Parts: sequence; C-alpha cells; structure tokens
Amino acid sequence: MRPRIGFLDHVLGALLGAAYVAVLLGTSGDLAMSRDESFYVTAAQDYAGWMRQLWNDPDAALTTESIDRGWDYNHEHPGLAKALFGLSWIAHENAKADGGDGLFARDSDAFRFPGMVCAGLLLWLLYIFGARVFGREAGAYAAVAYALMPRPFYHAHLDCFDIPITLVITFAVYAYWRALTSRAWVVVAGLAWGLALATKHNSWVLPGIFLVHYVWMTWAVRGRLRREEPVPARLITRPWWMISLAWLGPPLFVATWPWLWHPETMLERFGWYARFHLNHEYYTIAYLGRSWFEPPFPVSYPFVLTAFTVPLVTLVMAGLGLGMRLRAMLPRFVRQRVWKGGKVEPDAAHTDVLLVGCLLAPMLMIALPSSPIFGGTKHWFTAYPFLCLYTGLGLVRATGAFRHGLGAQLPGARWTARVVGATLAIAPMLVQTVRSHPFGLSHYTPLAGGVPGAADLGMNRQFWGFTTGSLTRYFAEQMPNGGSVYLCDTTPGAWEMLHRDGALPRNVRWSASLTNADFVMVHHEDHFAEVDFQAWVAFGSTKPAHVLTYDGVPIVTVYENPRRRR
Repeated sequence: MRPRIGFLDHVLGALLGAAYVAVLLGTSGDLAMSRDESFYVTAAQDYAGWMRQLWNDPDAALTTESIDRGWDYNHEHPGLAKALFGLSWIAHENAKADGGDGLFARDSDAFRFPGMVCAGLLLWLLYIFGARVFGREAGAYAAVAYALMPRPFYHAHLDCFDIPITLVITFAVYAYWRALTSRAWVVVAGLAWGLALATKHNSWVLPGIFLVHYVWMTWAVRGRLRREEPVPARLITRPWWMISLAWLGPPLFVATWPWLWHPETMLERFGWYARFHLNHEYYTIAYLGRSWFEPPFPVSYPFVLTAFTVPLVTLVMAGLGLGMRLRAMLPRFVRQRVWKGGKVEPDAAHTDVLLVGCLLAPMLMIALPSSPIFGGTKHWFTAYPFLCLYTGLGLVRATGAFRHGLGAQLPGARWTARVVGATLAIAPMLVQTVRSHPFGLSHYTPLAGGVPGAADLGMNRQFWGFTTGSLTRYFAEQMPNGGSVYLCDTTPGAWEMLHRDGALPRNVRWSASLTNADFVMVHHEDHFAEVDFQAWVAFGSTKPAHVLTYDGVPIVTVYENPRRRR
C-alpha cells in the first residue's frame, strides 16, 4: 500500500531542498564561472533589460525591434531558464539600488540562484515521488542519493540548463504518472511538458517515452479485461494526457520565448532552433585514451562514464532496487513461464516500466553513434532521478536487513541499527561529493581508480575552463601591481565575473595575445595541447611556473613570460 502524502511530507521535502540550496550558496564562491555560464549571463542581462522595458513601457518593449534586441542573443536555447536568471539579477540590482549590498554576496550568485533553487526543488520532488511509489524512507534516500552525486552537485551551482531541465522533466514524468489516476493532473502534465520544452531540447523525447508506457499499460489492462480480472476504477486508460500535451505544451513554450513571437518568422525561427540541435557541431572530448571529435562515437560512453562518476554505493543500491522490481517489469506471459514463484507484481499503472524507460532513454540517446558526447554526463542527467528512486528502494532493503541482523544480536537496538546502516550507506556518497569540490568535472570514483586512475585511462579531465577559479590567489600574489593572463579555455566574460565577485583584482587583466601575456594558462584537455607548445616556443622554456593539481593529476599548467624577470 502506498502512503498517503500529506502536509508534513511536503515540509520534509522542502526542508531537504532548502538545506541543499544553502549548501550550494555556501560553496559557490569556490567555483569560477564556466564557459557556458558566461554566455548565459550575457543573455540574462539582455533579457533583464527587455523585462525592465516591458514593465516601464510595454508598447515599446513589444515592438519587433525591441524583442529582437533583447532576445536574439543565445537563441540556440529557449528563454525560460535565462529569463529566471535575469529576474534574479533584477532583484539583486534593485536591492543594491535601495542602498543595500544586494541579495547575494556575489554577482555570480544572483545569476546562479535560480539553478540552485531548481536543484532544491528537485530533491523535494524526488522525496514526494519516491514516497508515493516506494514509501517515505525510499523517497528520502532517493533525494539524498541525488544530492550526493558529484557531477550533479557541481552543475547544481551553475546558471546553466542541466539541473533545471532535470527538474522539469522529472516533474513532467511525475505529472503524467499522476494523470493516470487523476483528471486534475492531466492539465498539469501538459503544462509541465510546456515548461520542459521552454527549458531545453531534451524534452522532445518525453511524449515518445509516455507513449511506449501508455501502450504497455493499456495492453496489460485489456489482458486483464479478457481474463475478467478487476481493473482499478481510478485508472484512466483514455489518452487525455496526449491532448493535454498537444494543447498546452507548445503554447506555453512559445509564450515563454519572445524570440518566437513574430507570426511571420515563428516557424522559420523554430526550424533554425530544431536544426541547430539535430545537426549540432561536434567538439572533441577524451575517452579511454582517445580524442573523439567526429562520429561514430562509442556506444559504451554514457554507461562507462556513469560507472566512473556516480558513487558505487548509489549504483549498487540502484541495482538492488531494480532487481527487487525486475519481475514487475516483465510481460505477464514471461512472469508466468519464467518467474513463476515470485511475489512481486506490477501495479495497475505499470509504474516500473515508466521509471525504467525514463532511466534508460537519455542514456540510449547519447549511446547512439551519431550523438555528440562533448558534454559528458550532463547530457543524461535526466536519467539520474529515476536511478536514484531505485537507489532509495535498494537502501531501504539493505538498511532493513542490517537493522534486523544487528537487532537480532542486540535486542532493543533496531533504531540504532537503522541509523548506523543508513550512515554506512550514505557516508561513501558524501565523501565522494565533498572530495569532488571544487573540481566536479575532474572527479572520478574509485571504480575508475580515482582521479589518477582516470588520467591513466585517458579520461577527460575537465571542460569549460572553470578550474581557473582555483588560480585566482596565485595570480593575485604573483601580480600585486597588475598584469595579464592568456585565458586558454576561460572566456573573457567568466574572467570579468571574477572581477565583479572580488575574487581577482581589476588590474589583473586577460590578454588575447599569448606572447604578450605575463602568464599563460593551459587547461589540460587534449585539444589544448597545442597551447603548451605555443608557450614553449614563445617563452623559450618548457618549465612551468605553477601546476594546479587535483589528487596529484595536473589540471592547469601556468607558464610565465620571461620578460617579467628582466
């Protein structure tokens, strides 16, 4: 029997989310802005300017010229997430204008805060979703397991789309699942898909996943009717959800993206957006000792990288949870002929089929040899909430066995055994996540041999140039009277944010010229090896001035221009 979810459950979910947001805010200062973030900051400021104009002069703001001026930048992605970044920035600036210091300690946090809130809401949602499907304890474990994934923890700090799209896709799946037993949720399902469309293109596959599940469920229901078995009265087998998605999703997508508001160019612009992602350019990334920059890409990529970056306890417990529910995922004739003795049966909505479909679909999409792999794990983050739901179920089983075993040995100690079991299970996740900060994209778990083992295997060490944030103190100390740095993979916008946040003195500038810079950074990615050679030739030496390492693995090498010592 599934528990009835009430007010206190939502209080617990909200507390989990709020605590996570507090941790993210408290650790965000350790992270310089990444390459993509700097672009979204520019877009958010443009959108914020247009929103201010809309508030002050709606007629002028709604002209074609004003909309294009405000929304044309970075139209490779829909506008919802960047609009939220912009609104957060407006609130921060308004607080400054009122004579205060702003809402946030750093300007970067003003842009990043909506993404952090999405991360907190995701934990809340995971708890509620898990509690409804597998019980409250499983839901709590699922939320904690997601919070303690190193790569999502890094991305949860950013003003990027990867955590927001994970939130809205998970919510859309939850809304669709609820719509199978509640007519009110039919409307919510369509709105949720609209929010997903308005966040990122990952959402395009959702109707296909829902359709596969719906066909499976209705086929099973018809089988029950043929066998004259009862079907739960609350189960809605008519496809109202399809109508909701079709009627509510696209209009909400357009409504949140003014760049599409011109009727004469709407289809042309949407076509450009779709073609951009369907024919996305390829960037190089290292994987198992090879730089991959054109298809066919390795089918194993998402599965190996998941194994190498997700804590082993999370994976093992997810495997246990999936094993517990495996019989419920099989067609009836297979259960009867192959697995006759099992007691686990599917629920009427065949929830396990839906959850496993949502877990596998993002990874299978990236496993296609033609799919770009340059973004690493973030491209299948939307799979991880469903992985964690089964992690939660597995942890309930494992801690329960521990509790009963220890409780049998120590009468009266079952509650203590439960706490000890949960601590032993969660501690490795926590250790991995803490160790990963602030090198989230460089972190690998012990299954890969840790960071050194991954380097030996030829795995990617980083991307986006975010590790520059770990060098700000070094540059400030080396150039007390000012100077310049060649940025390699860091963008000028990300460097400027270090100035705005007070992490770097204004007189330490960026240089577009390697030969004229006082220092040259080389981020350790295969395709930046040429910058090493250029610095050697320009400076007449292969000796670095400084090497930033993570667990002994070089992450950024810094070369000093010899003219500084003359």
